[in-house]
Amino acid sequence: MKGFGTFALIVGICWVVFALSMDVSVSTGMGRVNNLGLMADRQVHAIVGGMIALAGLVMLILGGKVSGSAPSALAEMDTRPCPLCAETIKNAAIKCKHCGAEVEQATRVIPAAGWTVRIPCRPGMEFDATQKIMEDEGLPCEKPDGAVVVIGPYEEKREAVEVLRQIRENNSLFGELSYKG
Repeated sequence: MKGFGTFALIVGICWVVFALSMDVSVSTGMGRVNNLGLMADRQVHAIVGGMIALAGLVMLILGGKVSGSAPSALAEMDTRPCPLCAETIKNAAIKCKHCGAEVEQATRVIPAAGWTVRIPCRPGMEFDATQKIMEDEGLPCEKPDGAVVVIGPYEEKREAVEVLRQIRENNSLFGELSYKG
């Protein structure tokens, strides 16, 4: 929706510029005079262009909002119900944050092959900071490949794509998908 909003905003601005640059005068034997019909056309074009630009701006601003009631697919994969109170807790949790009960940590079965998310970094502090962010997010980090943080593997490509999207939205980090065979 943000892409369409950007497109509508650009089209609206171009339309307004076109409308304001319209010539509304006509030539007569005694010089140029303003034509009321052309002035009305310019006004209509300016209003239509302004409305399209305004609609595009609204789509651009509100297009990125995600409904807070719908949990993401990654959150569903990374959570489970507490065995005592049935509230949602993370798979890595050893204590329920809702009822305080001690629970066993759910172990993730790591496939031998699958889709990985690879985030290239500069060696040193940037690599260490990125690795820490991924561990704090509870994402399974594999042995690093040089200065590349490797997350996964995941059996299905959609799981890796969801992790990539989450990393981009939450941490403004960009990576790539790779298949580890």
